[in-house]
Amino acid sequence: MNYSKKNNFFEILNNEGKNFDMIIVTDSGGVIKLYNNVLSQLCNSANKDEILLQEINLNQLFKSDEQTINDIINELHKSNIIEGKLDFALSYNQRIPLDYKAYKISEDLESQFNFIFIFKFSEISDIERDPLEQEPFLRRLNKSDEITNNDYSVLSLDELERLKEDFLSNVSHELRTPLASIIGFTETLKSDPNLPKDILLEFLDIILNEGKRLAATINDLLDVSQLYKGQLTLQKKVIEIQSILKGVYERYKPLANNINLAISLPEKPCFILADDSKFTQAIGNLVSNALKFTPEGGSIDIILKSSNKYFTIEIKDTGLGIPKNEIDKIFDRFYKINRPGLETRGVGLGLAITKKIIEQHNFQIEVESEENKGSIFRIIIPNKS
Repeated sequence: MNYSKKNNFFEILNNEGKNFDMIIVTDSGGVIKLYNNVLSQLCNSANKDEILLQEINLNQLFKSDEQTINDIINELHKSNIIEGKLDFALSYNQRIPLDYKAYKISEDLESQFNFIFIFKFSEISDIERDPLEQEPFLRRLNKSDEITNNDYSVLSLDELERLKEDFLSNVSHELRTPLASIIGFTETLKSDPNLPKDILLEFLDIILNEGKRLAATINDLLDVSQLYKGQLTLQKKVIEIQSILKGVYERYKPLANNINLAISLPEKPCFILADDSKFTQAIGNLVSNALKFTPEGGSIDIILKSSNKYFTIEIKDTGLGIPKNEIDKIFDRFYKINRPGLETRGVGLGLAITKKIIEQHNFQIEVESEENKGSIFRIIIPNKS
């Protein structure tokens, strides 16, 4: 459709605005000048809240496989109205698809308001579920809507906000608590430099451990960001699985208070091509997770099995287990199972990081669990030796 004269801003809003979800007004170069609150919500969901506080071009938020934003702007200079599809580009290379109509409302290149873009969320189903970023915006349900794919739960904006608040609360707690300890014990040491040596050493141990806890949380946040952006490069080399598992066992054995931590390995060495550091991190995360949720008197087994086709690593515990309806969610970023009366440390990143590391190696990870009986996390590795 093409018109011979510019479109009236208010006519467009009256005729089209009610049928669309998001409205953006730009200057002649595509720099955003006005927008409604839906864009704010999208940026907030993608942790890009601050981006709208500065001058920003459409091409920083939207992508298209068919044409560039510059092509669209150039076409708008020639035509009065065009339409097509754009993706709102979220964090971690995820996108939300949108249908758009764009109108030229002024030919004055000095004007701040040259083009108006009106967007509607596309109906799609084949998209990665991510409760913090995109699912709420994919469709607007009414009472007659039916969800046929159980893998995708459509969340309301209220639910999105709740999830983000939970995440921020968890992260704030995990950063604030060790900081409070570090500051408190440091102030005590400063105010009384003549403390007995045993108390001094105890306080220094607390400061060191809380500093390590703080560093671990920050490292997890950085790791998950790199992994989901595809920015992590694995440094692969030939490693012996037994050596990795023995190292993890020795590291966590002192932390297994009143828990029987055992290890079972085949005598014949098992060699794979992997990133030593990252693979160790993934196994360590699984053992650490088992220790968190296995009560005193329970047991955790680190097991390696070998066959002609596969090496299989199992981290088996007799812990709290995972509710059946939550097993599919445990590898999501920032997801934590709500366990009334039980406070667990962490922001819900360990399993997400583990899954990404394992998948980046082209290995498989799976889980079996029964609530109040325990869990088995299984890593399956092709035997290429």
